[in-house]
Amino acid sequence: MLNNIKKPEPLAAQTAAEQKTAPKAEKVVEAPKSAEPQMEGKPVSAAKAEKAAAAAKAKAEKAAAAAAAKAEKAAAAAKAKAEKAAAAAKAKAEKAPGRKRAAGGRKAAAPEVKLYVQYQGKQLSQEEAVEAVKAAWAGEAIQRVELYVKPEDGAIYYVINGSETGKVTF
Repeated sequence: MLNNIKKPEPLAAQTAAEQKTAPKAEKVVEAPKSAEPQMEGKPVSAAKAEKAAAAAKAKAEKAAAAAAAKAEKAAAAAKAKAEKAAAAAKAKAEKAPGRKRAAGGRKAAAPEVKLYVQYQGKQLSQEEAVEAVKAAWAGEAIQRVELYVKPEDGAIYYVINGSETGKVTF
């Protein structure tokens, strides 16, 4: 039995056909053990997934930053609009007290009135009549005065604070 075993031939003695196939066999042996191609020690599909996740995260961060910038811009515009409206209201309020109201639903400023009563060579002004009533009055403080001038009697009738009445001659 020992005679049936073939001894290996030296490499130089191999035929030309065997030499061509030998390098191919070596290449097959050099292939990686995993069926998936690898990148930096990780399978390519996992590396692609990580890369895609990183890209998605970067895109989401960019979108969030853009949305935040847009929100800040909108807030600044709203604030500017509110400030402008407040300034316009303030300017309108400042103008309003100095303005006289016109007719047609708005009250006009009361005009200054000077009243004079002339009868049979005598003259009485509004101021003189009020002073005469104040001098004759000895009661409570005067809030409101109503004067009624009757020249034929030579008298001024008055009502003070809506209830107290009296007469002063002129």
